[in-house]
Amino acid sequence: MGETLLNIRGLKTYFYTASGVVRAVDGVSFQLEKGKTMGIVGESGSGKSVTANSIIRLLPPAGKIVDGGITFDGKEMMSLSQKELQQMRGSDIAMIFQDPMTSLDPVFRVGDQMVEMIREHNKSLTRKEAWDMSLKALHEVGIPSPEKRMKSYPHELSGGMCQRVIIAMAVCCEPKLLIADEPTTALDVTVQAQVLDLMSELQKNHDTAILLVTHNLGVIWKMADSVMVMYAGNTVEYADTKTLYQNPLHPYTWGLLDSMPTLSGDSSKDLNTIHGTPPDLRLTGTCCNFYNRCKYASKICEECVPPLQEIEPGHFVACHRQCEGSRLERKG
Repeated sequence: MGETLLNIRGLKTYFYTASGVVRAVDGVSFQLEKGKTMGIVGESGSGKSVTANSIIRLLPPAGKIVDGGITFDGKEMMSLSQKELQQMRGSDIAMIFQDPMTSLDPVFRVGDQMVEMIREHNKSLTRKEAWDMSLKALHEVGIPSPEKRMKSYPHELSGGMCQRVIIAMAVCCEPKLLIADEPTTALDVTVQAQVLDLMSELQKNHDTAILLVTHNLGVIWKMADSVMVMYAGNTVEYADTKTLYQNPLHPYTWGLLDSMPTLSGDSSKDLNTIHGTPPDLRLTGTCCNFYNRCKYASKICEECVPPLQEIEPGHFVACHRQCEGSRLERKG
């Protein structure tokens, strides 16, 4: 076991709306070691991005962390002031958002935005020093003619180029944790591979921990050391990546893996799907959220919430049917 950098304990983040309380994250726990990559996977609306944003307390006015603990590098995030949080964001914890075209301000040149960010976190630097750091970062992420790109506006760059700029800004201050929220969603397949390779290379060079939020299980296999599967605001399975892929235990994880296309599959057949729809997050918290879509569900699944239990060393599952002495057999 390495040194723990991030420790999340029973995190609950709710949104208070006119139509009711939305339990976007409802009791999530996990740990991330220094220099390692952890993936968070699940369908849209499962709470992946809200979990990531809760770590740096970057939530809209309707959102509130109502319970749980977030410890980062020995500091309790919930006790930090807004000024302390602002200083930590970008320097100790950096974030890459899923749409690179909206992550940069369209009315300022790329270089000016990078210099402003660097000097905000290191006020002792001159503008020339910050400019040189920005040039070096753009070169490090493989942007051709970085001097020219520093003077460009975001709309003059492609989506892949903008994402590289965002990554360059993220690593400028050599953060200890990089949160990547669907960093390849808006990019084509070729550029996706380049961005992922770039993140892996930067991690090796700077020993940065990465929290990777995605719905793409192929990306998780390529990038992550461990993975947490989320459904309707809850952790349903949590293990190292190899264990999860070779011996998944939760029916929802089975459904996700079965829905992945394969090169050896019959292209004339439809892809497997998980039937039904996710529950209304205003109505969760009284039973297993997956029971109405699960072909293995029994009466207990409708009556109470399954706890997250360690079924095997380092392998946690929240399922009433997966317990000691009574294991489900995966159906084809």
